[in-house]
Amino acid sequence: MNKTELIDAVSAKSGLTKADTDRAFKAMVEAVTEALAKGDQV
Repeated sequence: MNKTELIDAVSAKSGLTKADTDRAFKAMVEAVTEALAKGDQV
C-alpha cells in the first residue's frame, strides 16, 4: 500500500475528505518525526 492508497482507505473509512485526510497524515508524520528526533519513543 502506498501513501495515496492509504489516504484513500482512511478517507473512505473516516468520512473525511481526501484533502483533510492528507493534512492529518502529514501532521502525524511530522509529529512522529519530531518526537523521534528528540529521542522520544513512538
